[in-house]
Amino acid sequence: MDKITHKMRLDYWMPIISKCHKSGMSVRAWCIQNNINEKKFYYWQRRIREEVFKTLKRNESENQAYFVQLPIHNNTLKNIPSFKPDIVIHIQDNVLEISNTVSEELLSKVLKVISDVK
Repeated sequence: MDKITHKMRLDYWMPIISKCHKSGMSVRAWCIQNNINEKKFYYWQRRIREEVFKTLKRNESENQAYFVQLPIHNNTLKNIPSFKPDIVIHIQDNVLEISNTVSEELLSKVLKVISDVK
């Protein structure tokens, strides 16, 4: 099957599969009621999931955030006022210290990154 035909069939089956899942009915009952071949339903559901997985993996690799720990020398620390965090979050071997003065926007972005860390 060529790519265009494959894409057209995916586009055809996506709303069908979505309607089935939103119906609250079992797949078998929904397929019978809507005159849909159950084996084709499951085949295209699997193909759609594979496409979504490929897209997520591709997006993940394109948008991958990289963090690098930078060393701080003792003479640099002399010029930094002492910091007392209001919140300390431990994620595996990483520690995130947050002050109450952090902006809502920055905190939102940090929490999004944390939720993406696996």
